[in-house]
Amino acid sequence: MEKIWNSLQDNDVVKGIVSSKISCGNLFLMEEALLLVSSFKKEPKNYIVVKKSMYEAQQLYKRVSPLMDEVLLFVMEESLRVQAIASSPEDKDEMIYSLTQLIKDNKPKIIICNVAAFTRYLPDPVFFKENCIHLEINQEQDMNTLKKQLNRMGYSRLNYVDRPCTFASRGGIIDVFSLEYDHPIRIEFFDTEIESIRFFDEETQRTIERIDSIDFGPATDLLFTDEQISEIQQEVQKKLEKELVLLKLEEDKEMLQDHIEADMRSLESYEPENILYIYFAYTKGYHLFDYLQGKIIFSSTEEVQQSFKKLNEETISYMQERVQDHISLPKYMLFQDIHMIIQKNNILEFHEFLDEDSIVSEIFPLEKAALPLINQLEAIDRHKKVYFSLETKQAKQVEACMFENEMNLQCEFIEPCFYEGFSYQNMIVISARELFVDAYHSKRYQKTFKEGRILENVMELEKNDYVVHEQYGIGQYLGIVTRENKGRKLDYLHVVYRGGDELYVPLSQFQLVRKYISKEGAGVKLSQLGSNAWQKTKEKVNQRVEEIAARLVELYALRNENIGYAFPKDDALQKEFEEAFEYEPTPDQIKAIHDIKIEMEKPKPMDHLLCGDVGFGKTEVAMCCAFKAIASGKQVAFLCPTTILSMQHYQTVLHRFESTGANIALVNRFVSQKEITQITKDLKAGNIDIIIGTHKLLNKSFQYKDLGLLIIDEEQRFGVEHKEKIKEMKSSIDVLSLSATPIPRTLQMSLIGVRTISQLNTPPAKRHPVQTYIMEKRGSLIQEIIARELARGGQVFYLYNRVDHIHTTANHLSNLFPDANVAVAHGKMAKETIEETMMDFAQGKYQILVCTTIIETGLDIANANTIIIENADKFGLSQLYQIRGRVGRRDKIAYCYLMIQPNKELTETAQKRLKSIKEFTRLGSGYKIAMRDLTIRGAGDLLGPQQAGFIDQVGLDMYLELLGNAISRHKGEPVSKAKEEKRAMLDFKGHIPQQFTENDGDKLSIYQQVRKIDTFKDLKSYQQRIQDLFGKIPKEVHQIFEQRWFDLFVNQKGIESLKEEEKQYVLTFDEDFSAHCDGIKLFETMNDINRAISLTLKKQKIIITIPKKKNKDLLMETLKNIEEKFL
Repeated sequence: MEKIWNSLQDNDVVKGIVSSKISCGNLFLMEEALLLVSSFKKEPKNYIVVKKSMYEAQQLYKRVSPLMDEVLLFVMEESLRVQAIASSPEDKDEMIYSLTQLIKDNKPKIIICNVAAFTRYLPDPVFFKENCIHLEINQEQDMNTLKKQLNRMGYSRLNYVDRPCTFASRGGIIDVFSLEYDHPIRIEFFDTEIESIRFFDEETQRTIERIDSIDFGPATDLLFTDEQISEIQQEVQKKLEKELVLLKLEEDKEMLQDHIEADMRSLESYEPENILYIYFAYTKGYHLFDYLQGKIIFSSTEEVQQSFKKLNEETISYMQERVQDHISLPKYMLFQDIHMIIQKNNILEFHEFLDEDSIVSEIFPLEKAALPLINQLEAIDRHKKVYFSLETKQAKQVEACMFENEMNLQCEFIEPCFYEGFSYQNMIVISARELFVDAYHSKRYQKTFKEGRILENVMELEKNDYVVHEQYGIGQYLGIVTRENKGRKLDYLHVVYRGGDELYVPLSQFQLVRKYISKEGAGVKLSQLGSNAWQKTKEKVNQRVEEIAARLVELYALRNENIGYAFPKDDALQKEFEEAFEYEPTPDQIKAIHDIKIEMEKPKPMDHLLCGDVGFGKTEVAMCCAFKAIASGKQVAFLCPTTILSMQHYQTVLHRFESTGANIALVNRFVSQKEITQITKDLKAGNIDIIIGTHKLLNKSFQYKDLGLLIIDEEQRFGVEHKEKIKEMKSSIDVLSLSATPIPRTLQMSLIGVRTISQLNTPPAKRHPVQTYIMEKRGSLIQEIIARELARGGQVFYLYNRVDHIHTTANHLSNLFPDANVAVAHGKMAKETIEETMMDFAQGKYQILVCTTIIETGLDIANANTIIIENADKFGLSQLYQIRGRVGRRDKIAYCYLMIQPNKELTETAQKRLKSIKEFTRLGSGYKIAMRDLTIRGAGDLLGPQQAGFIDQVGLDMYLELLGNAISRHKGEPVSKAKEEKRAMLDFKGHIPQQFTENDGDKLSIYQQVRKIDTFKDLKSYQQRIQDLFGKIPKEVHQIFEQRWFDLFVNQKGIESLKEEEKQYVLTFDEDFSAHCDGIKLFETMNDINRAISLTLKKQKIIITIPKKKNKDLLMETLKNIEEKFL
């Protein structure tokens, strides 16, 4: 590495940048990155690098950030229209993080920005610093004051902190997630004093590390003092009065007044949704240069000025539009004048230079990465020293390839810090991007983007959800209430039934109630208390469940009677193939590959289902199983539901098997009849190892020499006739089915021994969440969004779900973007035409695809990273989730815009749905609801679509329980029942007060988790966790844990009962314990604790009587002694 930097630091361009006398132009981005980093290493100084666009700034940062730590990204949208409505929260977070770092220390840095961010008005740096917080243990700090301060600093309040720029408060705890730290901070109070500060894991919510003090900054740059807010309100009021005089129509006046008043309310609550008010507050004109004094470098002064001109023109146009729509007051000078900045500062400009010794050159075009590795290595210039900048696994592949092919290459392997390769003087640096398909690495958004993750519990209960009570049927849950009965306060689930009848279920009996889960849009019919209709519904569903259980068990019993091929155990070749995977497999992939291979080694035909979301790695699992088959001399058929999918899988398999010598063929309608004839001959002769194709493969003309494995992608998408042919094939060969639709875990458990299932739950590494926005449809905004994606060389899906007007929409977009090719695809077109259009779009022949929901599944187009959905309120959540999954398939940030008609009155259901959809970005509740719908779809795919109606009648959970029991009966196994538990018959007073937590979800979760615990050790651990989460546990909550401890005690072997009487507690042992117990030792132990404790023997059972005190301390001490010494 040092050799490379030393060589670059002698570059004339680097010397020029350092001396501020010369710079360079016409650079490719990696060259620019190298020269910047070299200049910084030669002389560490502050550099502000201004790129013409947000995209170029992000791309330069991608290349600089792996090479040095002292670099920050500071970008914002080029369009104020997009920024006001649909700016990325992650971009905003990155910008705030950068400002905070500039304030915190004076160390030299490179900051990379675009023109819009460089000229943006910012708060006074002194005021920004004043809004940073310092906290330490034993510091006097009022909780409410801190919460208000966090609110003012831009932190959003949640129940639990799970992402940056949020805070939460429970009991004596405040949690804060600052952008400056990898984990959130937990501050615990004792009255008005900070008792402890600690970092905790946002996923488990458990403490990681205790610290003595913490410093953190704001979560926004929209920072206002109360005086500033007052000044803004006064100025806005004056402007509003002037504008109202000019307006003639009362409805226009009312609209403007309503909008301004709403804006002022959000400003007062420190949540200014309208960013335009920064321009009323920041009148002194601070900008980035006030936070970092240093050399300013423009990629091109002309380009920067052009970008500023466009920014200014677009801003004025947008503001005029808002004024005309009566939603804003006029204010047009919204950015610092770039020309004034240029006049006041010495700008270093990149201009053309001709010194060949200073040129850093690009190497292989990226598309060559699709070639076999050996071809690329052979193309390297042998006269230069080669440095491979690769991950360990990739380096091993290159070394192995060189060794096998006896290549004598003067090379060195260095750390994988170069985003892409380059050539300079007598050396070449080669990165993974030049050698491997889809190779990328990025430090981008390391503080703000959390990689996607699967939520463990998607069935959390919320107010107004529907629930199913085992005895009383379907009701609506209204929350948790605390009721007093005979002087005791207890918590109850409040459920309402048809006709307004109410049921209060003690939370100690919560297991009788489960969430009613059905597909979105299914009508819910409440049960009636006192009626036998619910019992009849359960009986009816039970009958159907018995039928399907019998069919499933019979089907797989027949299958088990057939003799299949038992594949041999793995050999060295199998291990080599699996290790050649370019990426680190996820734990789920490793487990699935292992489990499926175990099934293949059995002498019965395998029928395995592999489920996993798009991009979670199902294909790699299938590839490893396919290799096992061909290594054993068997053939593999890979069946795909569409032509485009078959093409994509074919390319993947070709690349993955390139070094194995396997013969691979493709059959779809783009393959000529002449080629198909030859393929059928080769297939029958055994000359083809893997054949990939559409339903054409099911044709009788395709005969195999020795078919060993059938892989089916999305089996549910094939027609009835094709499914029957697949069923015939399943009876004698191993089958692996791939599905992007998840299967409920309870259903998987029920099918153990009936059908084997694997699920991939780990998202791919470096997958960024898709930025999701809801907005009113406006032509100017759509134009901005599409222009932005096209400017970064990307493609756009425009979903318009009305076939009758789809061509009008496409023509309109063609007129707006005459240089872009626009295509149309909808379900009424011929299947062949749709496939050709999709194929052309995938190959980049079209930049915009106007389409209907036919794109919902089965497309993997890496370059399409923007999707616009018109009338988004008309789609279901799970449908939108899958449509949105068409973008964001690689490391590029992807965008999804959900358009609704302007001024449309949305139903409450539609509003909730759109709010949930927006949360998809964070994999929040919208994700959970989508998963709910998809698991129901998955259950339907597996069990048959006719079951959907029966699932809706009783809810998914109860349906799957009934099915599980029925399958057990048909398999001759005992039906699993909930374990009957003894209860300690004690006066129970525990409940969860509002002061401890106001959140019903927290209360229910505590009761549920406590009830599930079955060991003293786990109970103690959970109690510690609750104390970690909420702070000091009050007496009422402590009693809930105490009650569970007593229940666990009475369920131990040897204990018959524990009862509370008026003046005493009575503990009775069973006969077996009484017969074998050391009575003298027991008597002495009790006597040592308290002489008032008595022992008697009645009906061969030892009975201990313990006197009652004010609390249960004596009882607890007695039982703990018995538990430790006698049980």
